[in-house]
Amino acid sequence: MGEQSDHESHETEFQDETSGSSPGGHTTVDGLSVASDEFRLVPSETRFEPGVPTDWSFQVETHEGNTVTEFEDSHGELLHLIVVRRDLAHFQHLHPDIGSNGTCRVEDFTLPEPGVYRAFVDISIAGRSMTLGFDLFVHGSATFESNPEIARHAMTDEYTVERRTDDIDANEETQLSFEIHRDDERVSDLQDYLGARGHLVALREGDLAYLHIHPKNTNTQPGRVEFGTTFPTPGRYRLYLQIKPDGNLITTHFDIRIED
Repeated sequence: MGEQSDHESHETEFQDETSGSSPGGHTTVDGLSVASDEFRLVPSETRFEPGVPTDWSFQVETHEGNTVTEFEDSHGELLHLIVVRRDLAHFQHLHPDIGSNGTCRVEDFTLPEPGVYRAFVDISIAGRSMTLGFDLFVHGSATFESNPEIARHAMTDEYTVERRTDDIDANEETQLSFEIHRDDERVSDLQDYLGARGHLVALREGDLAYLHIHPKNTNTQPGRVEFGTTFPTPGRYRLYLQIKPDGNLITTHFDIRIED
């Protein structure tokens, strides 16, 4: 099992091959399909009750029906599971236990509120990295917040995180910079998470196209983390940032608009 976090806010099934040039992470927009040309996801269950923990599992199969049992390390883990409701709320980042038979298990898997969620499985198999995705359904009547504001600052726990990057254009390499403060002072002890100074997932509003981004470099100022990526299309995106100031894992998010 891995870490998870939970944040509130607003709200296809073919792979989007749009890509850009991104030294900092994956460049392909992924997560729109449950299957690639070689592999597919097979979940044990896709219907859930809100707030009820469930021992949940899934497998990655070849199109011949064989279960994949060997995964390659990707940023310190064999598999990353990202779950978020389709209105971009209730983000979770988990690392399932992988059995010798290839079954990927998450104990006490919980989807907190009614609605439709998207599960992204980020894996590397035989030298090929990919992100597959499928929907999960939680019974009940969902309540959504109004459209979130485009903001430069986010607060979580004792920390304030500032987004220092201004205008961002589609199809241009972009450096995303964030600065972390505590008690109005820049944090001096920013520890590694998943083998790097931070972890960033970007989801495109509307279809939840997925970009998994890791830091562009490690030579940066204290209390600051920078990522390099290319956003393939204009529109609104939500950035989910995970960092470890003073050894405390925190997750926050920023809503941004990418210009044409």
